Amino acid sequence: MEANVFVVALAVLGFGLLAGRLQGTPITLPMVFTTAGILLGPGILGIVNFDVENETVSVLAEATLVVVLFTDASRMELRAVWKEHDLALRLLGFGLPLALLIGTGAGWLLLPELSLGAVALLAATLAPTDAALGQAFVSNDAVPKRIRQTLNVESGLNDGLAVPFITVLLDVARHETGSFGGYVVLFIALVGIGMAVGALTGWLGGRVLEWSAGHEWTTDTTQRLATISLAAIAYAGAELLGGNGFVAAFTAGLAVGTSARSLLPRTTGFAEAEGQLLTLITFLLFGSFMAIDIFADITWQTLFYALVSLLLVRPIAVAISLWGSGLAPASIGFIGWAGPRGLASIVYAVLIAEATDVPGAEVVFAVAAWTILLSIYLHGVSAAPLSARYGQYITRTQHHSAPEHQATLSFPTTLPAQSKLKR
Repeated sequence: MEANVFVVALAVLGFGLLAGRLQGTPITLPMVFTTAGILLGPGILGIVNFDVENETVSVLAEATLVVVLFTDASRMELRAVWKEHDLALRLLGFGLPLALLIGTGAGWLLLPELSLGAVALLAATLAPTDAALGQAFVSNDAVPKRIRQTLNVESGLNDGLAVPFITVLLDVARHETGSFGGYVVLFIALVGIGMAVGALTGWLGGRVLEWSAGHEWTTDTTQRLATISLAAIAYAGAELLGGNGFVAAFTAGLAVGTSARSLLPRTTGFAEAEGQLLTLITFLLFGSFMAIDIFADITWQTLFYALVSLLLVRPIAVAISLWGSGLAPASIGFIGWAGPRGLASIVYAVLIAEATDVPGAEVVFAVAAWTILLSIYLHGVSAAPLSARYGQYITRTQHHSAPEHQATLSFPTTLPAQSKLKR
């Protein structure tokens, strides 16, 4: 245990030393931490020995996801999203369900050893995107602002929207014989209680914190901690009442971002420091998981599904959902590729691996892990050159009145420190 803590602490030190040096390079910090986890894990050097079913790993992964769901959602203002970001709404309302359906179909064909519930669970695990893995997609000014913000809003909201599907599909994969009506009731109960607790916590807590700050009862530091504590209150409260804590944390973030906008600097500040640290440690642990048995157990079906998920499932879902938007084919193709699988998918995969009563859970975790691993490197390396080339092409070929160049409201982006490129 001491060795694990020592190595993780060294990784944190390395993060502090490398962040600025890697700025502007095609090497991202998630790539660095994942690679370090692979090298230090049981399969190679054997220094880091956290098992995917370890309780410490579970707690860290869940805490990280709660923080990320809350902080990502808090960056958004629902009224502005609805009014200004029709492309993102297409991706969330049509693209996300389509990706789940197409991914399920691909899994049904390529992974016959899994039940329909298990392949649907796999598809839902890989549906959310993580903009931070391909930082140039949302930070390179060569890319039209509307396209960057579309990806930013999609990434900020789709991980939370995937949670109810993950929760219900876990139960479907466990039983397979439950009635459709029963699953509908379960879905409504988990989501309804989670949303109610989250909305109340975010709205009431945000108002109280704003009042406290206005009367100078708090400091910037304590207000920052108190704001993030709303995520934990929402999560725990929903779980105690029989709802889904992740849905509650996500909804609380939306409520804070919409009704208590003055708290945004506190949530984004936390995301850029403590939240970022939790995220990168999760990537380190993920790399160590990859080094245990997954390399030895790989099959061609696993790799093929991973490539299909990255190269076909999302691009097809995006193309269908953006049909009729007026965007150039190059823009639709760019958005289709610019959907890295990252933190949310890792945490969902860990939750599945822990569900030992789910038939095929190990296979689902292995396939999801390989898809995420390929995404970390492929999206990380390609983001900068592809964004630059796409931006040059669109500037040269599309008139300033084209849909790509339409004015749009900006929301803050959540990226690793080294990704804050000079503008």
